[in-house]
Amino acid sequence: MRKLLQILLAIALVSGASAALEPNARYADAAGATPKIVEIIGKDTMLMDDGTLWTTLYGFKKFRFSSDLATISERGLGISKAGRLMEYYDDSEPLLAPDPSAIKEIAGGYWLRSDGTVWGNYEQLKGIERVLHIAYGNDDSEGLTRASFAMLQQNGDLLLKDHYAQGKNLKLGTIANPTAVASMVAMAGKVALLFDSGEVVVYESTNFDDNGTILPVTVAQGVKHIAYTPGTPTQVLLVTLKDGTVWQTGDYQGRWKLDHQVSGLTAIARTVHYADSKQFYAQREDGSWVLFNNGDIVPFEGPEVEAVDVSLSELKPLVGDTLKLGIQETYSNGAKIKVEPNKTNVKVDKPHLLRLSSDGKLQVLGVGEAQVTVTTGGMEITMKVSASLPNNLTYAKLVAGNVFVPVKAVVKALGGTVSSASGAMEAKIGDTAFSFKPGEKNAKLNGETIALPAAPFSEKGETYIPDSLLKAAVGAKVKWDNKWKSAEISFGTDARMTVVSTETAGLVKKAMQGSLAGFIGKSYWVNYFEGWDRFSKVTVVDVVPQSSGDFVVQFKNAAGKTLKGYPMSSVFVKELFTNEDYLFNYDPKKKYKWSTATWNQIKAGKVTLGMNKDQVKMAWGRPAGTSITTASGKKIETWVYYNFDTVGFVNGKVILIIN
Repeated sequence: MRKLLQILLAIALVSGASAALEPNARYADAAGATPKIVEIIGKDTMLMDDGTLWTTLYGFKKFRFSSDLATISERGLGISKAGRLMEYYDDSEPLLAPDPSAIKEIAGGYWLRSDGTVWGNYEQLKGIERVLHIAYGNDDSEGLTRASFAMLQQNGDLLLKDHYAQGKNLKLGTIANPTAVASMVAMAGKVALLFDSGEVVVYESTNFDDNGTILPVTVAQGVKHIAYTPGTPTQVLLVTLKDGTVWQTGDYQGRWKLDHQVSGLTAIARTVHYADSKQFYAQREDGSWVLFNNGDIVPFEGPEVEAVDVSLSELKPLVGDTLKLGIQETYSNGAKIKVEPNKTNVKVDKPHLLRLSSDGKLQVLGVGEAQVTVTTGGMEITMKVSASLPNNLTYAKLVAGNVFVPVKAVVKALGGTVSSASGAMEAKIGDTAFSFKPGEKNAKLNGETIALPAAPFSEKGETYIPDSLLKAAVGAKVKWDNKWKSAEISFGTDARMTVVSTETAGLVKKAMQGSLAGFIGKSYWVNYFEGWDRFSKVTVVDVVPQSSGDFVVQFKNAAGKTLKGYPMSSVFVKELFTNEDYLFNYDPKKKYKWSTATWNQIKAGKVTLGMNKDQVKMAWGRPAGTSITTASGKKIETWVYYNFDTVGFVNGKVILIIN
């Protein structure tokens, strides 16, 4: 029944300067916590050292997954840290593949098992076994795909399955010392072998003698890493020497030698192709990455969190409520990632008041103030939640100037427990425990004896404690309201509960029935109240005081059926009749003469293009935040809701809906 409250705590990182944080937000100690890039494929797919995988769908929507991946290939395959085959595709979470075998290497859509067999599409390549290495390359620089897949067998045979080979395996040659090959790469009919000695030898399907024998060519010595890049007129081999410099082969006859050094790249460990020989990634020996872009060398890092938005459905809830907690990280690559709340990233300082459930929601258990701390993306945001009791407790007493309250009901409302043994009673609220005996002024608080100004007592099966014990135990403020003969228990400014006396109901009825009776006989139209049919007409037939001091409002609908609201305080009764979130004091369908189709969409909670602001408000309610700008003579207004749903208006009409 209460209005939904949204908070957005946005933390922006400003380069070279300290960011301005919300009062209850601060940076977490994230020293050494930034993930480092392990593998890069293309522009947006990368694997971080903590197992995080970034992928992109349709070239613009970015996804982040936690995984057990140790390495990835360009065709959606990876190897887990335990050596198992894994799959990932666009927006899908990396999962273990059906193949249970130990995997040695992956290349494109193929994988090499530790037993030397090669597989693709979950079928073994026939006639292929005892393989040492595999390699895959795809040149689509001219818009035409030419994929090449190479295999090196233990007997030294170097086989190539090329786009032009029509699925057949072409034997490029026989390597005299195959176990000395450290790695190999393939691209457009070429296969380059890197030996342990640092020698690089290239086999090309179109480089053969008069007898048709393919001729191996030694391209370089002293090499620690090689990588092919697609391109025209020929594919370039990126060669990283053991001294950390990067070289490239040339065109035509120049493809058999190191044609030129790539200027500016030093202390390099390896390279990864991005677009062509003028655009590629390089990893330095210290593990950092750069993008070589047409002569410019730009540091390249994985996506980092720039802002964290946290939303909580209610900061001032009632006991028994379930709170929705939303966490969203905004990254330097523009990705907006929703983070699932869990016990790792959400901490509550008083779990007896708020409990995080397995579905990521917060259950409100007791009256009081609790701090909820969200830690994610190297940032820490803390929010204060003040919980109150929705209904009054009964039987408060004022005896000789001392306020007494029933211990069992009050302690339970505070999220605690009460037990009794051998004439003594013990209460536990969070980390605080106190015990006492009826009739004795001395009590124990966390094992220490304290003196009370008045002794607890029992009456008609109920045990009462003085307010001084509550104050000492949990810091409660207790005030006797002489007008209503009730005890008001509060924490801070917003967490409270009321314990009424036997006199309260009569006093409230006498004092309040007169003003509340003014609502009797009036008609209203339902918006959001008790799940009743929206926009249906109801008429108030009575406002009935309860023994607790609350009221139950009784209505009749157009069919003559009696409908009852839940017990509520007099304040909420007035709120009910004056707040359009619950009831309208007019027939909205007569006031707004919209089409039947529009009203049906509104009733179904749907927002569509072309709606005006009143229609959106009827469908979704009031937004949590708005912004207004003017461009080209047009007024542009944006409404954002607690769950990050967004509606955009131009000159008062909906032109954008994000949900």
